[in-house]
Amino acid sequence: MNIKKLMELSQKPQLFERNKTLFWDDPHISKKMLEAHLNPDWDAASRKMSTIDKSVEWLNEDVFSKKDIKVLDLGCGPGLYASRLAKLSYSITGIDYSQRSINYAQKEATENNLDIKYIYQNYLTIDFEAEFDVIMLIFCDFGALTNEERDILLKKIYKALKPGGIFVFDVFTDRNRDKDVLSRSWEITEDGFWNEKPYLALTETFLYPEDDTLLDQTIVMTEDGETKIYRLFNHFYTKATITNVLDEFGFKDHSYYSDVTGKRYSKKSKTLAVVTRK
Repeated sequence: MNIKKLMELSQKPQLFERNKTLFWDDPHISKKMLEAHLNPDWDAASRKMSTIDKSVEWLNEDVFSKKDIKVLDLGCGPGLYASRLAKLSYSITGIDYSQRSINYAQKEATENNLDIKYIYQNYLTIDFEAEFDVIMLIFCDFGALTNEERDILLKKIYKALKPGGIFVFDVFTDRNRDKDVLSRSWEITEDGFWNEKPYLALTETFLYPEDDTLLDQTIVMTEDGETKIYRLFNHFYTKATITNVLDEFGFKDHSYYSDVTGKRYSKKSKTLAVVTRK
């Protein structure tokens, strides 16, 4: 183990300084990520199945205006929302940057005779024009974007929506700034999330208070000397800051909730769900 290299890697990086390590399509990590998506009792890659059911019920009964609409699910993963909405007769397109998740979603759709279009793509590169009645981005993906990426995506979403179309998404709030989240931990395992080989993982959480952003950084060292670093950033929003951003890009008629089950908005909530219109 190279202690000097480890000390260098463990330093707090610049805000949104991304690592170049393969993540979404890493053969092992994508396998573990899919397992996390499909675990019904784990709020990890996706929310618990019971929560997803409540979200779909809320979307169907309170958010969507009619059945004859086209829905785009960004970051759809293995199709947990898309499949449920398709069973309710909505026309669904799902986009995700994990080939393994897309393959699983396509297989499930075929086996269940669901007419869903799944696309393997980085959703920052979408290029639709007035095609969808609803666009969804669920599980706080929005906060993982830099300001520049966020602005690119909002322009593309606005362009992709039909006039009066709805954008539904959620973010983490500044209630997550609690100092208790700042921590260090380590793990030694033979077949864990990060690698199929035995490894030591050192994880540290950093706060960037000037930008309301949190970073979970994990350094993974395998027994054969390989070292990789993974960084997962997330920016917090308040009702005021997300309103300013949406106003800037022409969205209107914003509605706010504590989560994507439609729970009444509270300043104390650690998540904020937004329904807004083009």
